[in-house]
Amino acid sequence: MGAVANPWEEYAAGYARWIDRRERAGLEGDAILSRLLELLGDVAGRAVLDAGCGEGFLARILAARGARVTGLDLSPKLIAMARGRDPQGAIDYRAADLSRPLPELAGRFDLIGSYLALNDVADHRGFAATLATLARPGGRAVLALNNPYSAVPRGHITDYFEHDARGVYGGLSAALGGEVHYYHRPLEEYLDAFLAAGFRLARLADVPDRADLDWLLPAGCRFPRFMVLAFEKP
Repeated sequence: MGAVANPWEEYAAGYARWIDRRERAGLEGDAILSRLLELLGDVAGRAVLDAGCGEGFLARILAARGARVTGLDLSPKLIAMARGRDPQGAIDYRAADLSRPLPELAGRFDLIGSYLALNDVADHRGFAATLATLARPGGRAVLALNNPYSAVPRGHITDYFEHDARGVYGGLSAALGGEVHYYHRPLEEYLDAFLAAGFRLARLADVPDRADLDWLLPAGCRFPRFMVLAFEKP
């Protein structure tokens, strides 16, 4: 698949403001981030890639924990904003399409983290293949994503098995003032892509939602709205 346009270029400024509000509110209640960091393990002193880094949300957290961080994203606008939040240049930010080969970075990273970016990737198989080449042998890739099984009860799609259906980020769309879409794929498609790329599945963690979303579920009910996948490179 060839290079693709990135719709986040259009929403870059609004998205950066949305992330800034979340960071200022504190990260203690972010269950997705907590599971991702738990599965990444100790990052201090290690070469870590933030894959689909956006404006640097995860990259800043990893750097604060002592990692040597590289952040890659398809959006030059978001990369410029990330650099603006890192005046000392502690993080190596680069605009790059992770769905295409990046031989200059092959085998460089001990760990790869990706926070809610996989659903936005048009070519998920190319993405998985590139991450496999960037990870060192024995390295680990940990990716947080919208749980594919949550798309139907959330009303985003009607057919779980539809390939590359387009769901809508409800809360984010409202915050940005436009309809922001993501790719829905059955879970087996994501697993097949990463296993075919040479990764081995190490962990699948369902991240439950809050129990107070009465607009979405009957009172007291929860379901796994998000998911964290951990892969290892043999």
